Amino acid sequence: MYNIDLNEKKKMIKRYLTWGIAALFVFILLSSSFYTIKSTQRGVLSTFGKMSDNVIEDGLHMKIPFIQTVKKVNIQQKKFDGKENSYTRDVQTSEVEYTINYDLVRENVSKLMKNVGDDYHNRIVVPFIRSAMKESFGNFAATEIVENRDDVRREIETHLQQILDANYFTNIQFQLVDIDFDDDFEKAIKDKQVAEQAALKAKNVTIQVEEKAKQTKIAAEAEAEAMRIKANALERNPKLVEYEAVQKWNGELPHYMLGNSVPFINLK
Repeated sequence: MYNIDLNEKKKMIKRYLTWGIAALFVFILLSSSFYTIKSTQRGVLSTFGKMSDNVIEDGLHMKIPFIQTVKKVNIQQKKFDGKENSYTRDVQTSEVEYTINYDLVRENVSKLMKNVGDDYHNRIVVPFIRSAMKESFGNFAATEIVENRDDVRREIETHLQQILDANYFTNIQFQLVDIDFDDDFEKAIKDKQVAEQAALKAKNVTIQVEEKAKQTKIAAEAEAEAMRIKANALERNPKLVEYEAVQKWNGELPHYMLGNSVPFINLK
């Protein structure tokens, strides 16, 4: 009887183990069958390693375990920093730091992954940035780049928008962070700017002196004209002399030590 109970226990344990393994297998199957795609992602489904052209939107989805796999692609705006060496039209060398922002075309991320792969930035974007910068910098002399930096930036950005595949990339924005020219050239530019500022300051001083002289001349001419008009008026009307005398009189009679005459007023 003891042997019978022992055999029964072994059978029960074996049965429980089988059920447990089966349950674990079912759990693994179910957990492998479902997956989620976030709102900041798009999914690319592969069957036996072959990628589909269809894009999986965000949400809960199901796949065939062990047969299908899902690649999740981040579709948030991309930002990359980089450096490139470029030559200007007058053959000045420059090391350029830049930043580029762009979005992936969401409905085509599966084709991008299928045709290019994860390293799409280095394989596609960077070579086109290098080409656009070399072409744009070659259209400007070094001094023009210093004075019209945004024009250069805008030309590079426009060029990238034209040559980067619109099926994959959109909302392309390009910024020039720093342009480092040869030290001798930068010194020459600085000396030129200092000289121009000094010349502008001297010019401003000259303008101020000229304006002051002009105002002095205008004031002198106005005063002379006023005196001429006044002299003409006095000449035509002698009575104005007496009027002027009255205007100047302070109300006191002058005192003299000698003489009997008392003048009415001192005209001086």
